[in-house]
Amino acid sequence: MDAGDILAIQDLLAHYGHVVDDADWDRLGDLFSPDGVFDLQALGLGAASGAAELRTCFEGLEHPVAHHTTNVVIQGTGDGRARVRCKYLVVMRDGRTRSGEYRDDLVRGADGWRLQRRTVVPRPPGEASPFG
Repeated sequence: MDAGDILAIQDLLAHYGHVVDDADWDRLGDLFSPDGVFDLQALGLGAASGAAELRTCFEGLEHPVAHHTTNVVIQGTGDGRARVRCKYLVVMRDGRTRSGEYRDDLVRGADGWRLQRRTVVPRPPGEASPFG
């Protein structure tokens, strides 16, 4: 991958935290591909696929007050696709913090890089939902 792709992917991951923390659901299309999936199965919350389900999912979650992404590792897989593994740290309304990993599959389209699948993996595995 070239440096421009790496920077664009890092920008997308940073943008995610701002969109979610601002509850700006109209901008989910800036983050996810049209067939994008948000996989919360490890938290017992299922998975949402496509623009309408993603919006319903995000609107229905009790979100932390802040999302932070760190330790980003990007692996190009060819054909305008990439895999990303990064850590998240979220701050809850009562001040507690939770952490885990995002495991992402990304695709590059006409509008740039988008999440095709974001899988939430809490740490340690089996930890209670960071959303509630």
